[in-house]
Amino acid sequence: MSAIPSLSGATRAVSPSTRNTRYDALHLPGDRWMKAAIVLFAALMVSVAYYNNVARTAFDILWSSRSGRAFIAVGGAYGSAVSFFGFWRLFLALRYKPVPTVADVHLPKLTVVVPSYNEGKLVYETLRNIALSHYPRERLEIFVVDDGSVDDTWQHICRAVRDFGPRIHAQRLPENRGKRHALYEGFKRGTGDIFITVDSDSLIARDALKAVVSPMVVDPTVGGVAGNVRVLNRRGGFIPRMLAVRYVMTFDYKRASQSMMGGGGVLCCAGALAAYRRSAVMPILDQWLNQTWRGSPARAGEDHAMTNFILRQGLKVKFQRTAQVLTNSPTTYRGLCKMFTRWARSNVRETFHTGEYIFSNYRRESKLGMRFNYIMSAVGQVLPYLFLIIVLALSIAMPTIFGLKLVASCAAGSLFTVLFFGIRERSSEALMGVCYGMYATFALCWVHPYALLTCDRSVWLTRNKKAVTQPTGEILNVQPQLVTA
Repeated sequence: MSAIPSLSGATRAVSPSTRNTRYDALHLPGDRWMKAAIVLFAALMVSVAYYNNVARTAFDILWSSRSGRAFIAVGGAYGSAVSFFGFWRLFLALRYKPVPTVADVHLPKLTVVVPSYNEGKLVYETLRNIALSHYPRERLEIFVVDDGSVDDTWQHICRAVRDFGPRIHAQRLPENRGKRHALYEGFKRGTGDIFITVDSDSLIARDALKAVVSPMVVDPTVGGVAGNVRVLNRRGGFIPRMLAVRYVMTFDYKRASQSMMGGGGVLCCAGALAAYRRSAVMPILDQWLNQTWRGSPARAGEDHAMTNFILRQGLKVKFQRTAQVLTNSPTTYRGLCKMFTRWARSNVRETFHTGEYIFSNYRRESKLGMRFNYIMSAVGQVLPYLFLIIVLALSIAMPTIFGLKLVASCAAGSLFTVLFFGIRERSSEALMGVCYGMYATFALCWVHPYALLTCDRSVWLTRNKKAVTQPTGEILNVQPQLVTA
């Protein structure tokens, strides 16, 4: 039986088990025809490019100039490194196995922190999911922090407090200060041995809390654990369907392989579901809160930054595939660009900070894999986008040669994603990987270069809604001795 019977409902409760979760086909009207068209388009582009020998023609044109030969040499070297890197990560991802969930008697006390801003009704579903999770109630406390919402979020939080009683501690900040400050409030007041972060638009599986803390119970050198994030609103449009494929590649391929590097080298625990050891968080909490970048407060990328602080201490960070969470994804192009811009700025900043310690003797375990991963990630911040800009310019100048070659390359390059997703999920939704490859190349190619040039700007992906209430700094169900001035 599927772990999560339906991944399409926006506020549907998640079933207890997370075993054998699959991204089943949505069976929307015309879905079969759409997927057949994707296959036909990809096959046609590759075939036309092959029979017209555009690869050879493009090579000859570039080779005829000195700059073109340099482009081929650097591109060939980088392409070879990327290919080796990709297959090495695939080897690690295939060897990855999640840590078995420990027995209830060994489970530690948890503090689950839910930061919320203009989330509306979904925050209630998030809190309900956490409160009803299969975790010993006497060892579970939930802190929800309303970060100055101007919609009806606080009313839904109050409803959750009424429905689930003392398990939920709610705080309302007087003004919006950003997700990092909201999390800080929960971390400061929480009493658990493990901190869990859950985004306010996310629904955890019923046994996700048990699963996500198990690696830290088994191994005291594990300081952080990344959950397995899936897309909640796949029926919300074409963009969420494409992102569903991207998320599987990000977690079941990328995070799984990083988890095998040096016993645990995951570089970012996504805020939708992440676990941190209290003893690793408290010493660096103020430093994390007040982190700056090029003179400006580093508000975005709080999850990536926290993971980096954990790794810097020599602790391991693992990925736990069985700790599943469904999260809302953007449904519009503008929303997607805002999210990717925020992620990209965080990646630029944290790649720089990782470089401050990655080549030092910061941990006892093998560091070779993490260093190679870092080098490829650092080079990947600039070089592939530089190549893409050049190729796009050539495609505009000579569309029947470089344009056709680029489209065919996107189609062929998506084959790895299609195969991995298809085998892993056993779903024809894998074909959306072709669409995402095209979409990312032609519609999102500007996002990372723009983020690189504007990485000193730092904002939370906010939801602008008409104000219906005014924040008051109110606190509900928080023990008096935990309230600070």
